[in-house]
Amino acid sequence: MKNRVLRVLPAMVMASAFAAPVSAEVDNRTYIAPAISYVGADDDRLADDGAGLQLGFGKAVSERWNMEFSLVGDVLDLADGDDEYEQAGVLIDGLFFFTRNPAFAPYAVIGAGALNTSFAGDSNNTNPMANIGVGFFRQLTAGGTQLRLDARFRIDEDDRSVPGGETHERFEDWLVNVGLAIPFGAVSEPEPEPAPEPVAETAAAPAPAPVVVDSDADGVPDGQDACGGTPAGARVDSKGCELDGDGDGIVDSKDECPATAAGIKVDTRGCEIPEVAVLHGVTFVSGSDELMPESQTVLDEVAASLLKHPDMVVEVAGYTDSTGSKAFNEKLSYQRAKAVSDYLVGKGVASDNLVVKGYGPANPVASNDTAEGRAKNRRVELRILSK
Repeated sequence: MKNRVLRVLPAMVMASAFAAPVSAEVDNRTYIAPAISYVGADDDRLADDGAGLQLGFGKAVSERWNMEFSLVGDVLDLADGDDEYEQAGVLIDGLFFFTRNPAFAPYAVIGAGALNTSFAGDSNNTNPMANIGVGFFRQLTAGGTQLRLDARFRIDEDDRSVPGGETHERFEDWLVNVGLAIPFGAVSEPEPEPAPEPVAETAAAPAPAPVVVDSDADGVPDGQDACGGTPAGARVDSKGCELDGDGDGIVDSKDECPATAAGIKVDTRGCEIPEVAVLHGVTFVSGSDELMPESQTVLDEVAASLLKHPDMVVEVAGYTDSTGSKAFNEKLSYQRAKAVSDYLVGKGVASDNLVVKGYGPANPVASNDTAEGRAKNRRVELRILSK
């Protein structure tokens, strides 16, 4: 079963690698990758950790994948005695890059090959091997030379007996490799565009008649239109801006109260802001000061209206029904008023323009004997203190 997996791994890597074309931003030059290795030997080898060398040849084959062919070798001294493992092999790897950032290009590696092991006079013991790991590249020079570091878990299907030990199905070693990736040749430059064919001089054509463009069809040419994109059918002045018949700062097409008197403070609909306004639609989670999501639409409009009048000071007053203790209701009503104030401040309203009060069950607007009446009494009001 393990041998079958080892035979399938290279095919999986190569199939994934050729699935996408090489990007124009990927350095697709062939490179040589010399490295030194620290080998953490499997305890079952009864050997000390050792060192090794690796020489690879690689190339980017897609935006995400590099393919590499490597020659590898290492020496591991037996922990007890003068014998040693001498190992040499070949390896085909696929490197999957999470990013090609020259400053830090992390990758995962998977590959397989064959490893020949010479030990205690046995010089012809070749077995399948596979490895998997992670690492990164970091570009060092403008020419493309890169530092390379990775850590790998290697499976060696060597099933021999170890002198002084037992027969094992395989060995599992850890390797840390550090080295360089040095590309061959210069970076390819894009081919220059061909020079345009010479054009024979011709007699100058008469200048075309000027074209008047009026993109929003409001009767004012774009070159003179100070308010481009006015709605179709809207009345505009000589500058192309919508008219505001009552001078309240809300253009006629959006003014729901088009005849407000001069000097009246209006909201975003162009209607007079009342001295006391109940914020219908502003509701809370039962028994708490957490605003329900549907409250945001109402509060966004309130914030926009207050921002139109930066000198206006208002009281945010919270009320509850008579259910529960007076102390609890007064605290809850204040917390709810504070939640509304905090939301308005978050939308840009100056905190100095908001006074927060909690009145609990005081000043009911309906009977607390019915569910409908109690619902009306649970409310937040805005009161104008100073215009």
